[in-house]
Amino acid sequence: MRMPNLLPALIRRRPGRVDLTISLATRGLYAGLGAVLIAVLARDPAGRPFAIMFAIIIALAVFSEDRWIFDTDAGMLRRRTGVLPLARSWSVELATVRAVELDSAYRGAPGDDPYASVSAGSGHDRCALRLVFADGKSLVLCSARPSHIDGLRARALAIAEATGLPCHES
Repeated sequence: MRMPNLLPALIRRRPGRVDLTISLATRGLYAGLGAVLIAVLARDPAGRPFAIMFAIIIALAVFSEDRWIFDTDAGMLRRRTGVLPLARSWSVELATVRAVELDSAYRGAPGDDPYASVSAGSGHDRCALRLVFADGKSLVLCSARPSHIDGLRARALAIAEATGLPCHES
């Protein structure tokens, strides 16, 4: 049996709109690991305050949002992050995006990419899904091990199909 992957879930809301968001497997992992941690801490009376604290933190993680919204009807690419219902968002015009790119030899985000400051671990031996803008800058949507390149490819093609953008693989 193949283990579920933690790639962002692809949700097709309607023709011309596709979302990339936290997968149910990721939310389940947060909840499962959190429940185990809370159960271990709650067994000891001295650990109960920590159990309550971690229960709150895990609940925030499970109800967090990290979503990329590609909406051709609105002509916008929107990023929504945070804890529901207090999530914040920013957007750019979809017309400023030149292409969707699947990088099979990803070596890390460029310094001007916001992903460069938040990506965990090494950028080596990775593949990435990114957007290329008209000004030449790029923005990494997500990265994964090379074994997940087919999943990233499916997401890239779905975004390209919904938005009408070209999809390149490098």
